[in-house]
Amino acid sequence: MKRSFIMALAFVALAIPLAFADGTPIAGLSRFKLDNGLELFVLENHAVPLTRIQITFRCGSITQTPDTAGLFHLYEHLLFKGNSTYRTETEFSAAMTDLGVAEWNGGTSTEYVTYYFTVPSDRTSQGLQFWSHAVREPLFDPAELEVEKDVVVNEINGRNTDPDTVFSSAVDKLLFGKYPWRRDIGGYEKTIRAATVDVMRSIQSSYYIPNNAAIFVGGDVKPEAVLAMVKEWFGTWKKGADPWKTPAPAHPTPGVKETTYLAYPDESLPAGVAYVEMRFRGPDVISDPVSTYAADVWGYLMQNPDGRFKTAIFDKVPALYDKDYTSAYYYTQRDGGQIMFSTYVMSDASAPLADRAKTYFRGAVLTDQIPAMIKDASYFSASEFQVVKQKMEDEQILSLETPEKFIETLSFWWSVASSDYFFGYVPAMKKVTHKDIAAFLTSYVSRNLEVVSIRMNPKDYANESAGLLAAGFSTVTSENAFWWGTTK
Repeated sequence: MKRSFIMALAFVALAIPLAFADGTPIAGLSRFKLDNGLELFVLENHAVPLTRIQITFRCGSITQTPDTAGLFHLYEHLLFKGNSTYRTETEFSAAMTDLGVAEWNGGTSTEYVTYYFTVPSDRTSQGLQFWSHAVREPLFDPAELEVEKDVVVNEINGRNTDPDTVFSSAVDKLLFGKYPWRRDIGGYEKTIRAATVDVMRSIQSSYYIPNNAAIFVGGDVKPEAVLAMVKEWFGTWKKGADPWKTPAPAHPTPGVKETTYLAYPDESLPAGVAYVEMRFRGPDVISDPVSTYAADVWGYLMQNPDGRFKTAIFDKVPALYDKDYTSAYYYTQRDGGQIMFSTYVMSDASAPLADRAKTYFRGAVLTDQIPAMIKDASYFSASEFQVVKQKMEDEQILSLETPEKFIETLSFWWSVASSDYFFGYVPAMKKVTHKDIAAFLTSYVSRNLEVVSIRMNPKDYANESAGLLAAGFSTVTSENAFWWGTTK
């Protein structure tokens, strides 16, 4: 599965005329490419007099080294601090107010950095001009850099005490152990404090270039008019060396050398309930796109509350909390696809957590259900396949209801895969068969190695700690969860 707002696309009809600039299969969507490599996508939808403008770059923690971890996040912050036209944060904010900006934000992820806002459609050109100044001409004032370092350090230090962050960082440290800094969006204080204007300029010249960017415009606009505006404000932007010509080596699969067990005392969980998870390295969308289609369909099939998988796990794992809280899914990425199985269990003195995670849950999944899914062509019925594929297509069609949602989806897929992957998703997904799912599960689950984890309230951990230690579970703490913990 992708993300909560996931996917989008194909063969749908809107009450607007077709306008294909470069052969997209989506009604109302035009695609252009400037001479400098900048891609432009325009979705024409005249429902309301608003325009969503978003610019996205293929970078983020995926492009980090141990010495630059967290600096793409810092860069994202600095872009709002001033440029050649709006020289301070106050001027920057005032300009957005003058434009009538309804909503705005920026974000850094593992695989992209993005900025957006929504403006009245009669100010589309001014909005594009605004972002041209912002992304092409940031000031990186030394004094502002020092101020923003404090802001970012406080932000990431707060984030690094969040239980979800501690847990996910501990798993990433193992599952992506060769290059864990490529999973760390926030970084840590040492790298943030060491940042200089020269380092920011180096990031700009390497990644904030037109041939590593795409502009997405959606709403009450005409594609050819938007193209003219983009050429005016971005046409002279000079392209740079392709940062993806020699991409970094992929994270190895398997991610661990042997099945690894973690236990995390987590105050955010109530006493008496524990979360059990099993996570594998999954297919990456660039290197193995075929498996990602099968993985997506499989993930949706696994959601069936009355399906064979959830029913079997509920029957086989003692003191399970609720069948509906058992899940299995796949998360697509360019550099770090993952497969997860999870459930919640109740405390039970007669059934130690270590046994339920290591023997019952892991065993029920890997020695029982996964082999059955691979060998038994009827494990998922024909009607289940049909329902799931229709549901996936319907969700994608619904993403076209508003330009904002569609652009968010298209931007995501452009960055982690490609627009062609996005456009071909529905036809590829519809072709997925049991044989494809069996091949995916064989390669990425049966022949893979995993990290098994338990999150539990500290009181439950105290009661279970001896058994967990004897069963080979290592304890996660905020001191040992982060890859950089020994290099601070």
